[in-house]
Amino acid sequence: MDMVRQEGVDARKVRVFAGPAGGPKWFVSVGFDLGLMNSGFLKRAGRVLLAGASAGAWRCLAMACREPRDAYERLRIAYSRNVFTQADTPETVGTALRGNVEAFLDDEDIPFILDHPFYDLAVHTVRSRGPAASENQRVQGCGLIAAALANIVSPVAMGAFYERVVFFSGSREPLFVSQGFRGRAVRLTEVNLRKAALATGSLPYIIAGVADVPGAPAGVYRDGGLTDYQLNQDYCPGDEGMTLFFHYQERIVPGWFDKKLTWRRPPGGSLDRLLQVFPSRRFVELLPGRRIPDRDDFKTFVNDPDERIRRWDEVSRLSHVLGEEFIETVESGRIRNLVKPL
Repeated sequence: MDMVRQEGVDARKVRVFAGPAGGPKWFVSVGFDLGLMNSGFLKRAGRVLLAGASAGAWRCLAMACREPRDAYERLRIAYSRNVFTQADTPETVGTALRGNVEAFLDDEDIPFILDHPFYDLAVHTVRSRGPAASENQRVQGCGLIAAALANIVSPVAMGAFYERVVFFSGSREPLFVSQGFRGRAVRLTEVNLRKAALATGSLPYIIAGVADVPGAPAGVYRDGGLTDYQLNQDYCPGDEGMTLFFHYQERIVPGWFDKKLTWRRPPGGSLDRLLQVFPSRRFVELLPGRRIPDRDDFKTFVNDPDERIRRWDEVSRLSHVLGEEFIETVESGRIRNLVKPL
């Protein structure tokens, strides 16, 4: 990014902070997010759009609460302390996720988020169509397979199974919605915010969907990561500002079905104004098991959840250096010598 090489990173030019989906991988983001909150980095920009799907959206919502650090820690604790067994069903897992949302979003936080002094929100979800809308696992599984095959041909074809729906706050629709988003925008309200927050984390097949979100078209809403997994649009089209994106890996995967499609990249132009930050391989080597947490940990440690929780807590603790280092690198200007093109 030429602008960063020449001028460094001016916080006043950050227009968007984006958070990727990815389940428990978000624990490596804890320190970065706290670094932003403790330093007031994003406050310097005026109004900033916080955008994301699934765990990325939850991070953004917590950061927009009245007491963001407290809300963020409640989210971290609630999420990490979930314990699942093979006896769980999509309904019981959905109940657990509802508890995660309720743990960090209280009744007073919701109006504050909707009228936030310097943040707007964009929470990505999808509205399921055809067999993908069924809660019968066999039928829904067929819908998932069909959607995956359609996605190989073109992400646009997957729209037959999942319609992109972004729930937003602010005085107007986010700028990216009118610039090739190929989806629908619905305003967040006090009535639908919790349901939108639950829907964005409702992974298909594993978790029951959220039916009929108030203010949105009738249907079953699921994890926004299906279409907007990590980053899948230019959040600052035609703008001189930039999107700040902390990611748990170097590769950016547009949609959930693109994970194994190594040739699939975010749409053209979406990386032009993006500042991506991710942990180095050397840092990852310091983590428990020498890797970033993932959803498989629920299975790996099904008989020893205390060990899983200990590891996730340790990842969160170790990640604090990432936020501190980012702020120091920006404020010292050293970032000009470290940035590389995407």
